[in-house]
This record gives sequence, structure tokens and C-alpha cells, in this order.
Amino acid sequence: MENKSHALAAGIFVLLLSALLVILAFWLTRESGTRLIYEVSTAATVTGLQPEATVRYRGINVGKVSFIGFDPLIPGNVLVRISVDDNTPVTRSTYASLGFQGVTGIAFVQLEDSGASKEKLLTSGEQPGRIPLHPGLVDQLTAQSTRLLTQLEDRG
Repeated sequence: MENKSHALAAGIFVLLLSALLVILAFWLTRESGTRLIYEVSTAATVTGLQPEATVRYRGINVGKVSFIGFDPLIPGNVLVRISVDDNTPVTRSTYASLGFQGVTGIAFVQLEDSGASKEKLLTSGEQPGRIPLHPGLVDQLTAQSTRLLTQLEDRG
């Protein structure tokens, strides 16, 4: 009888521990708050950007990339759809750029605001607001180095 009670106690313990682990997994992966959808359309390349990549507003994580594909409104452009926390101050002067994490080359969307407008950018599920993509630091360095190499070739 004593063996059966130990086995029953061990079985109940394993079941409770499993249930707690499942609850913990759901709690850690839940989405809190509501998200707004915005779109970024660009003729530039988005190398290194993947769905589920981080979206940051001035360095703070505020959302995720939900879709990357071709823009049906502008042929040849890349469309990046992002979902952003509803309390993020996205205005008509907000712009996006691509940032890169360390040496891995994994890209994220960086949102900045020039401060020219305080008017909130309107968005909806049917008609997402469009945020312009400005060249990021890597794009600017690439363009500048190309200009420098051209100038060196012209002198030599």
C-alpha cells in the first residue's frame, strides 16, 4: 500500500509540474496590448530583414515585422508591413530605416521622428498608414564609399 501512495504522489507532482510549465509558456509568449498596422514601401533592398524582426522606436522595442513582399500599388517596390504597439507616437513626420544587430547582419526596422509634425499618422487594417523608408547608416556608408572610390579613380 505504501508503494502505491508514493507512486500516486509522484504522478500528481509530475502532472502539476507539467501544468505549471504549460501555463508559464503561455504567459511568456502572450501578446500584451493592441497593435496598429503600418506599411513601409521602398525601392531599396531590405537585405537581412525577416518576418518577426523587431521594430524599434528610438531604440525601444515596440513591435514586429509581420509581412515582407512586393508592393501591389507601386510595381518593383518592396512592401514591409509592421505591427506596432498602439501607444507608440507615430506621426506624419515619422520615418523608418533599417538597422543591423552587431556582426550577425540581422536587420530590424528603426522608427524615428523628425519632429516636423505632431499629427498622428492615421491607420487601419483596411488602409494601413504608410511610413517612408530613409537610408540607414549602412546605406549611407556604402553610398559615400562608392563616391570616394569614384573620386580616387578619376584622380589616378
